[in-house]
Order: sequence, then C-alpha cells, then structure tokens
Amino acid sequence: MSIEIYDCTLREGEQAAGASFNFQDRIKLFKKLDDLGVDYIELGWPIASEDILKSFHECEKILKNSKIVAFGSTSTKENPEEDKNLQSILDSRAKFACIFGKSWLEHVDKQLNITPEENIERIKKSIKFLKNKNIKVFYDAEHFFDGFLSNKDYAIKTLVEASRAGAERLILCDTNGGIFPDKARQIVQEVREHLDNLGIKTPLGVHFHNDRGLALASALSCLEYIKQVQGTINGRGERIGNLNLSEFLPNYESLGFNLNIDLKKLKETVEEAFRSSGIPTPGNMPFVGKEAFAHKGGIHQDAINKGASYEHSIPEEYGNKRVALLNTLGGTSSVVAVARHFGHEIDKKDEHTREKIENLFKELREYEKEGYRIEALPAEQFLLIEKYFGNLKEYIKIDSWKIETGMHDSKEKSKFIVNGEVENNPFKTELEIEGGPINAAFKTLKNLLIKNHPEVENLHLSDYHVEIAKRSEEASTVRTAILFKDHELFEVVGVSENIIDSSILALCKGFKYYLNKTLKEQKKNVFKQT
Repeated sequence: MSIEIYDCTLREGEQAAGASFNFQDRIKLFKKLDDLGVDYIELGWPIASEDILKSFHECEKILKNSKIVAFGSTSTKENPEEDKNLQSILDSRAKFACIFGKSWLEHVDKQLNITPEENIERIKKSIKFLKNKNIKVFYDAEHFFDGFLSNKDYAIKTLVEASRAGAERLILCDTNGGIFPDKARQIVQEVREHLDNLGIKTPLGVHFHNDRGLALASALSCLEYIKQVQGTINGRGERIGNLNLSEFLPNYESLGFNLNIDLKKLKETVEEAFRSSGIPTPGNMPFVGKEAFAHKGGIHQDAINKGASYEHSIPEEYGNKRVALLNTLGGTSSVVAVARHFGHEIDKKDEHTREKIENLFKELREYEKEGYRIEALPAEQFLLIEKYFGNLKEYIKIDSWKIETGMHDSKEKSKFIVNGEVENNPFKTELEIEGGPINAAFKTLKNLLIKNHPEVENLHLSDYHVEIAKRSEEASTVRTAILFKDHELFEVVGVSENIIDSSILALCKGFKYYLNKTLKEQKKNVFKQT
C-alpha cells in the first residue's frame, strides 16, 4: 500500500519559534511543495488571517500536482452552521479539510469543559457538516496516544464516530511528541485491528511531533498499518517540531517503497521552507544539508579521490552534492579534491605543486585563526584554488572608505565614500542613497565595475548574516556572510572587528568571485566552440 504524504509546513511550520510567512512566501513555498509532488498541502487555518484565506484562492490557480487542504477544529457551537471556523473552511473553497478534535478525556474536561458525550457530538456534527458541503474530511485525533493510554475505549470511540460521520482518514496524533516507536506501533496496530473487527475500513494516518527526537522512528515503525503520514518538509513546528518529511521521504524510498515524489527537488524545497519562514537552514540536516555529504578528514577525502565511498547514498538523488571541505585537517587530499572540482588536475607529488599547496595552507590557517570558516563555501574555495592554481584577477581593490548613515524624517540615508583601484586604475568616488550602508557600498562597487563588465548588472544580494567570529568582549571580531544571486547562489564572507569593514570585504570578494568565474566559463565555452 503506497503512503500518502501530507505536508503541513504552512501551518505547523509557522508555529516554530521565529518563523513566519508573508503572502508571497506562502505562494512560493506552495509552488515548491507542489512541484516536489506531495499528495496534500495544508495551507493553514483560513480563519487565522486574510492573507491565509487569500492564499487558498491564489494557490488554486497554480495547482499542478497536489491537493489543497484547509485546517480547522471541530465546532464550538451547537449548530455547526454558526461556527466561524468551519465557515472559513467553506470560504477557502478547498475540496479537502483536516479538522482536529479531542481524544484525551483530560483535554475534554479541562480545556473544553464539556462532557465526553458532548465532545463526541461535536466531532460527528462537524464532519457531517463539511461532508454535506461536498468537502472530503480528514480527522486529526489530537493527543490520541495519550488518550489511548489513559482511556483506550473512549479514544477509539472518537475514531469510530468520526468514521461513521464520514471522515475519509483517521489521523492518530502524538501531539506532545512523547510516544516511543515500539509503543506507537503497538497502539496503531491495535487500533487498526479493532476498527477492522467493527467493519470500519477507513485508512489511518499518523502525525508525530518530535519532542523526543523519535518522530521519524515512530512513523517508520507504523508503516504496515497506515495510509497517510503528516509532517513538515523541514521538520519545523511547535516546540521541537514535527516529523521531518525531508528525512522520512528518502528513508521510506530506501526501504523499497515507491513515491510519486521528485526527490531531486528535495533540497531546494527544504531551503525554500527555511528561507520563506525567516529561519536559517541548518547545515547538518540528513540528505539535504550542505554538510550532509561534506568530507573533512584527509583519509575520507583520499578514499573518495580514489573512488571509494564514505556515503550511504548518492547526494544528487536529493538535489544535493558532495562537498570536499577545504581545510588544513584534510591535508593535500582536500586541495586535490577541491581543485579537481574547479577543473584543475594537480599532482600532489610534484615539488612545485607541493610548494603551492603549502603556501595555500599558510593562508588558510590564517583564515581559520581569524574565524572565516570558509571550508564548505564553494565560492571561497574557488578564490583560493584559482589564486594558487589558476589565474585569479583582483578586479577591485579598496585603499580607504568612509560611511555616513543616519535617519531623517523617518527615512534612512547612507553615503559611501571610497578610493582604491579598479583593474589597476585609481578611483575616488562617493554615492548617497536612500537606504542602508551595505546597500550604498554594494551599489557603489557595482557602478564602478559595470562600465567594463555589464554582466554585474544582474548580480544582487540575496541574504546577509552577521555573527561573532572570535569572542573577545568589546574587541570581538564579526563574521559577515553575504549570499549573492544571479544564475546561481553563492556565499562569501568577511571578518573584521568593524561590522561595516567585514561587509565591504565580503562584497569585494563576491564581485571578485563572480567576475573570475564568469571569465573562466566564457573561456571554457570558447574552447568548446573551437
């Protein structure tokens, strides 16, 4: 039995600390999830905001593969027609709804303050109401595992009545994320057998939170008895988060099951989920993290250079790629591996080459001491490799700079005053803009280069991140990472005690990488044509 994949990132994911989606971000992430091929995409509570309700109508226009689901709760009114929450589901015009109800008597008593019988009636009436409006209903049994362990008969009764009312899926929720995998499997199996004995064939699903770090193990343990798995594409959600679908999907397929999912789009979808929600993407995520297939140790890199593997699967299957970390611990093997990636075949036994490698390591050690942490950044790797084994051009050199910035009439203005050299030609210039100091510096440098290199017109800043590089109280240095965007995304860093200076260093490196890489690609294309 093939499993259904139900993504709830646009609701559950937004409940993670620090996360939020604006309207455009919702649409972008929806497109990514739809392209990925998940079966169901939950767009959230239609009642929560005008933007969320509007997103249902917008996403319906661009829908290709998935089915849109509106989320809500069982009615709080005696008459569901009067319930604004259920009415908002109708307003969303979604053909599927997922509503949650109480399965744990503790919550029926303490949170809802109603009788067990009244709770059952709410479940039945709410499902029937939506069903009569031609909406297919999934029933999320909130706190089901706790409810089952507390009062098994009542917890199962909520499912029985939900099924008889017309629910098309019965989702068993581990809402506090406390269940262990073996217990989860035991309970799901018992529920399935109990329903079968009553002649109820409604498929089951699971919705695991990850508070013990066991959501993946729990979901995999229940596969024999379920039809649907709910989770978030990046694992984010309330508290610790939800079942991480970016972990579940590859593992599920590795067990020999088929999916209608394009796993080669997995990494880009996960990154969009983080970007859209305003949370940095962790590098150490399995399958999709930038460190998932990154190799630092010299023995590991040497083995990979010789065709032996230290990887459980092929990174490209998930839209990822192997990364050889350029670092002093990796020894000469790391330089050989990284140089090969950029088209340089070097012989580490050659005396002249070994001298270049040693000089590269001296520079790299200084970077490591200062806190640059460039080992996994392809653009930074490129700059070092081209410096010692290629033909790196500086393009722009800054001798001195000054920033004037401030607020006037609630508007920010900044002036960047700078002098130096562009391709060995001295310059001195200034630019004032309405905006921040980094924007002023970026536009000034871009204007200087665009005269001879019009291709930089398409270069933009995609992201900007500052953190402590080396802690030394007031004299701490900062590490500024800037993500540039054109036909590719690339990241470079600058380190300095001065936050503006670290940013300018990164900007200059960004332009240097872009122009050197562009020039190298142009030469390669000319060579191919001839």
